[in-house]
Amino acid sequence: MDMTAAQRNEKALQGLTDLDGLLNRDASKHAPDPSEDRRPFIIGWGLVAALRRQAHAVAALYELKLGHEAAPNRRLMIEYMAQLHWLAEDGGIAVDSMNKKFQNDHGKLHDSIETGGVFTYDAELAALADEVKKTEIAANPANTYNGTSHLLTRLGSGLDEVWRSETQHSHSGIPAARVFFDDSDESSVRLCANPRHGDLPNPDDLSPFMAFMLLFCGVEAFDKLMVDSPWCADLRKIGIRAGLIDPANEPDANDAA
Repeated sequence: MDMTAAQRNEKALQGLTDLDGLLNRDASKHAPDPSEDRRPFIIGWGLVAALRRQAHAVAALYELKLGHEAAPNRRLMIEYMAQLHWLAEDGGIAVDSMNKKFQNDHGKLHDSIETGGVFTYDAELAALADEVKKTEIAANPANTYNGTSHLLTRLGSGLDEVWRSETQHSHSGIPAARVFFDDSDESSVRLCANPRHGDLPNPDDLSPFMAFMLLFCGVEAFDKLMVDSPWCADLRKIGIRAGLIDPANEPDANDAA
């Protein structure tokens, strides 16, 4: 059934509430055994918890008629969701690569503080920073997926294109500026206080739906990091209620038919 943007958003907001219900459960009961590599599960929880807060931030900005300003939040949601799927697919290999990037980024911060001369580490933090910088982490071909575009291209489904579109409105530059003026008429220029999209559809109109969809996909990935994927059935029900899953198009339904 075709739905208007308003109808999709209404279902999406209810979907966010339903996903909250899942995430409020004690996921630690489904953590892998201590004898196994629990890092993907632990880091996955951190990412899905952060993803959840971003989803609610996007919904709140939409209610304030600031859907356009939620572009950085939606962009970050895509990154969180993608890394959750990376963890679900590659497990410890993904964690090692993430640690390599953390080491590199932290090393740059460490060097910047040392050369900048404005801020300083206290002795304890300085020792920890040095320890991170010196830790040996073997190179791995999977490190390429620390590049967001590489990871999104691997996952497919148009994620790289959407991420790049959101990126244009998340950073300062011409794309961010041009939605606030119209210089198509050579004789005059129109300045706008609110973003304009001309005759093109406004992607911000579906901001809550996008937030729900990204959180749903992220929770799906986290479910795979838990023992026995305990939320699978509940996720299917939530997806159907929100219009994200059409039961008629599921393999089982087609087989039965």
